[in-house]
This record gives sequence, C-alpha cells and structure tokens, in this order.
Amino acid sequence: MRRLRYLFAGLILLLALPVWRLLDWANVTLPFQTLTAFAIVLWSSAFVLLPLKLLIPRLNRWISILILVSFGTFAWISGPYTGQATLEPSLTHCGRMSYAGFFYPVRGVLTNAHQDDLEARNQMCWLVKLISKVPSQIAAEDLAGHLNLMKFKLMKPAQKYRASLPWITILLGKYLTSSEIQNSPLLVQNLGFWSNLYAEEISGREYAWYDWPHSVIVKFEYGFIEKNWGNIQFEFNK
Repeated sequence: MRRLRYLFAGLILLLALPVWRLLDWANVTLPFQTLTAFAIVLWSSAFVLLPLKLLIPRLNRWISILILVSFGTFAWISGPYTGQATLEPSLTHCGRMSYAGFFYPVRGVLTNAHQDDLEARNQMCWLVKLISKVPSQIAAEDLAGHLNLMKFKLMKPAQKYRASLPWITILLGKYLTSSEIQNSPLLVQNLGFWSNLYAEEISGREYAWYDWPHSVIVKFEYGFIEKNWGNIQFEFNK
C-alpha cells in the first residue's frame, strides 16, 4: 500500500509542472487577480498538498492550511503580471507565481523549446500590460502621439512572435475604441504592418530530441494561434 501511495504521489508530481504551465493562459486571456490566485490555490491543493499527504499521511492539518494560504497569498500579491516597465519587453512581465514568471529569469540555462515557450508567453503578458494601460478616453489630437509611443514599444522585442498578433489586434482595437475616430484606416493599416513584422513562428521550429514532449506541446499550442488568428474577425466600430 505504501508503494502504491508513493507511485500515485510521483505521478501527480510529474503532472504538476505541465498543469501549472497551462494555468498561464489565464494570465493572458483573463488576467484577473482573484481568478489567477484561485487557480493557484486549486493547483497547489491538487499537485502540492495531495502528494504531501500521500507521502506524509500524518501531515498536520494546520500545516496543510498554511501551505494553501501561502500559495494563495503569494499569488494574490504577485498578480497576473508584474509591475515592470513596459518600455523593456525583455523584463519579466508575467506574474511571479505563474509558470512563465517563475522560470523566465532562468530561461538562458534551459533548452530551446523552453526558451521559446517562456519568451513567447512573456511577450503576451507584456502585451496584456500594454492593453491595460490604454486610456479609456483619448482625444483625437492626442491619438497620433499614443500610436507613435505604441509603435516605439512594439518595435523593441528582439523576437517578434506571430502568436502575439491576437493581442496586438486587441491593442489596436482598444486605441480605436478609446479615441474619437471611428473606422480609422490608419489602425487597419497598422494591423497589416505588424502582422508582417511579428512573423516568428514557433510551429516551424526544429527542436532537439531531448526537448520532447515539451516541444510537441509548444508547437501545437502556438501553432494553433499562428495558423488561426487571422480567422478572427474584428469589427473596428464602436
């Protein structure tokens, strides 16, 4: 029975990192502090606390509660993304309790598939921050200045991933809806410009054998966005 418990605990721990990574999609699709903190609490209860209980059956109840409270508190404080300046896209922008935010600072010692994964996800978090910083109201005479600043920032990433284009589309759309200009051809032209510039495709990369199965996962996930983002229709109207 003990060996069975240990085996089950090992299987759960083996799934801990992949599931933690999947939670990162909430940071770039539904970046709400409460949601991300709740997701981390659920993850820690299933993939941290449960294996501990299997390995240490007499684990004190208060220690278990302290573990969950600690994970939830840290996730709440860190939030879905960091407070790093958006002027530097290479900084850590995903929340520190997220998979990408935790491993991004050490990406240099990881394999190519992990590096691409972390850099692409960090770029998405950076774009989410840019979206959140767009003013709710922009005067028509100020729009050009805002767009120039946006262009300056979007030109900065060394790796411009195609998988980031849906977030760039949302960013452009938010500038449109925040301004007094309707159906601006300038913004539509901008979208075509950025779609040509952000052309790094992860789905076409070749990774070493030791990157499996992570390489298969990242090529599928980002490849799905790369191949289908253009099918999403946005109506540039208020």
